Amino acid sequence: MFALPPGALRVVHLSDSHLSGDGSLHQGSVDTLAALDRVLAEAARVDGVRLLVGSGDLSDDGSTASYALLRDRLEAWAASRDGQVDVVLVPGNHDLRAGFTEVLGDGHLAHGAQPCATEPVDGVSLVDGWRVVTLDTSVPRAGYGLLRPEQLDRLRDLLAEPAPRGSVVVLHHPPLPAPTTLHESLALQAPEALAEALEGTDVRVVLAGHYHRPVVGSLAGVPVLAAPAVANETDVCAPHGTERAVRGSGFLIVDLLPDGSVRSTPVRVHDEHDGAEVFVLDEEAVRAIAVAAGAPAPA
Repeated sequence: MFALPPGALRVVHLSDSHLSGDGSLHQGSVDTLAALDRVLAEAARVDGVRLLVGSGDLSDDGSTASYALLRDRLEAWAASRDGQVDVVLVPGNHDLRAGFTEVLGDGHLAHGAQPCATEPVDGVSLVDGWRVVTLDTSVPRAGYGLLRPEQLDRLRDLLAEPAPRGSVVVLHHPPLPAPTTLHESLALQAPEALAEALEGTDVRVVLAGHYHRPVVGSLAGVPVLAAPAVANETDVCAPHGTERAVRGSGFLIVDLLPDGSVRSTPVRVHDEHDGAEVFVLDEEAVRAIAVAAGAPAPA
């Protein structure tokens, strides 16, 4: 692995583990806890990690049992690194705030703040001079993402004073064009509002999930990195209007360097079932999900 210069921050960035509290298989075929264990075993080979980020859809059923499984796995992984890794988590559209906050607090496990379970679960912590800001883009009982005006106001106030080394923003829904028709309907609404809040600040990278595929872009000149999923992989080559997922897991290694650059390295975590079909949705099924869980049409 690349050597890190002094003042750099190395992040293991995973997303979309879709754990269940009762051990049931995701989409009837994927043991997501076993997939998470494989991802963490591979990530344990990475030197110099100081921060582990989980960018949403951590649970599939929102149960406290699923979050307890996740917490125990991640805390054990961090402890195996001589306690030198902070763990920061943010909810996604499959997560439920009540279960999330009961077990994980505001997602910044090192300080354990307990937010209100009915409000967006935002948080902030400092890791070796790097400010890590989490923004809850989930909308209860929906699949699309939204940042409320009050969240953006708090973000602007927070970023008004630069952190010693810079800031990292973590959310679930990427402020990037979606790779499939289904994800278009479940995308972050009004990403331009987030762009305005980031403009001219010390934010060095935005980390996201949701797309079940590594995607790279930028917003207001800030790199945006969507991580591959633990649970499965979106088939971005499926016919337009349909949705297909296959077996596959991975994570990102993200290096924030003192010269201002950001380096992202996707890591695939191999399993004998890689590439096997998990589900396929035709155009009618995609439209039905978009109606039920997608963003409402403008008035």
